[in-house]
Amino acid sequence: MEGVPFCPFCGHAVAGVAAPKFVPPPVPVKAEPKVEVKPEPVVVAKVQSKVEAKVEPRVEPRAEPAPERKMEAPPPEPVPAKKWPRWLAGLIVAGLAIVYINGKFSNKQDTLCNDAIDSGLALVAKGSLDGARVKLSEAQNVCTGKSTAKVDDLQAAISKAVVASGGCQRSVRAIERDLNGHRLQSASKALSALDSDCAGASTVDPLRKQLARQQAAAASIQVGVRQALASKDSVAASSGIVKLEALDREFPELPQLKADLQALTAVSAPAPEPVAPPVIETAPARPVQSEPAPPRVVERTNPAPVDNGAAMRNEMAQSFLRDAERSMNEGKFDAAKTYLDSARRADPNNARIDSLSRRIRERERQVLQTETTIK
Repeated sequence: MEGVPFCPFCGHAVAGVAAPKFVPPPVPVKAEPKVEVKPEPVVVAKVQSKVEAKVEPRVEPRAEPAPERKMEAPPPEPVPAKKWPRWLAGLIVAGLAIVYINGKFSNKQDTLCNDAIDSGLALVAKGSLDGARVKLSEAQNVCTGKSTAKVDDLQAAISKAVVASGGCQRSVRAIERDLNGHRLQSASKALSALDSDCAGASTVDPLRKQLARQQAAAASIQVGVRQALASKDSVAASSGIVKLEALDREFPELPQLKADLQALTAVSAPAPEPVAPPVIETAPARPVQSEPAPPRVVERTNPAPVDNGAAMRNEMAQSFLRDAERSMNEGKFDAAKTYLDSARRADPNNARIDSLSRRIRERERQVLQTETTIK
């Protein structure tokens, strides 16, 4: 009995037992020509009487196509290994070698430096200053870095020993005598002849400054004398030459200045008056011969020469005193004392010298007290 899919008159029971339509099997899909997929047989569900059953068609699994094979790209060419690690390793090894060599060389240099310094100090203690100077030059060549302080110590020790030596002290005293004796050229040559160690002594520096001040003063006076000679002023030229000679007896142009002054004086001096011949009075002729009376000569009396040396020395001393007072007011006490000594040598009997000397000392003491209070 063939059932009807649906009948409003038959009821649900007849419709439920209706046989399902034949469903043709699905056509197999060929994914690949070589692979065949066989469809599984369709299982028909049995119809139970008087039971409502709903038959659903079974969906066959679809065979998925096999993934297509992609063309593989050719493998990339191998990249050559970088060489910078090798260079870096080589540089590190070279740096370590240099550090090692420098350290070894530095240790050797320090040893040589210490040996030279120790030997130099030992020679200074023995009084062998020439040998100590040789060791000092060796130390200057091998000592580097912090070791240079040792070289300075050896240099200071040598300088101190030279200053304390008898030769340096004798040279310093000789220079002082030349300055006090107004022999500036000799003092300058003696200062130039000092060795470097003795020249750096603290006692030599004041002498060098004093020499420079006196040389400057002598040069200034020499300029004034030249101007006086050019203006035919023999009095001013003579006064300047006296000052210059009192300041520097060895001034190089002093003889020439004196010769120029003599020439100027000879030209400007008036011609001497002619001396009248002596008048001889004779007695009148007498018959009786008698001895003639002795001739009477009329003599000219020359005026006593005026001593211009004292006035010139006094004028020169006054000039030095004015310079000393000006230097004192400017706070240059060393220069003031130098001018004061020059004034004392020019005119020892000048009454202003002692009073000005006391004023200079008092002013210097006040300045020192003020500076000490400020500090």
